[in-house]
Amino acid sequence: MKNSLLPALAAALTGHFAAPAKTGHLRRRFLRPACLVACNIAEGTHDGCLTRLTDAAIATRFLLVKKGSDTNHIAVCSAITDRPLGVCTDEAAGAEEPVSLSLLGSSHATLKVVAGAAITSGARVATMASGKVQTAVATQYPIGIALTDAAADGDIIEIDPLNPAAVI
Repeated sequence: MKNSLLPALAAALTGHFAAPAKTGHLRRRFLRPACLVACNIAEGTHDGCLTRLTDAAIATRFLLVKKGSDTNHIAVCSAITDRPLGVCTDEAAGAEEPVSLSLLGSSHATLKVVAGAAITSGARVATMASGKVQTAVATQYPIGIALTDAAADGDIIEIDPLNPAAVI
């Protein structure tokens, strides 16, 4: 037995449907596919990532960021005592640009970050100036465990993220 809904469903999924032409014959007409919009709105839950607006330009990807001027904005961490929210995985040319924020405490994956100095894999890392990471010291929020080595400032390393809830 044939299912009469299959041709209609296939036509809807491919963006086509048959409609009578002025001459009475059937012709294929192309329609714009339905737009599916994915947004990070305040309702519901998110899978480790959010979209936020920038307070200022962010010239480098994978910098640590903190809460900005309000809950919808982020700013690059600027001091070793800043408590980061996560890693900004985008660049922004100026203020008010939407960027992706990978949260530290709710990520199910490893994260890339920018090292500010040499770091040995296995070390706890924490915020330093300019949103980069360094080997964690007292009075800092550890944000992860280094999984790869950094030879120098500017190297991108992979970390296993931690929730920065306590100062060492």
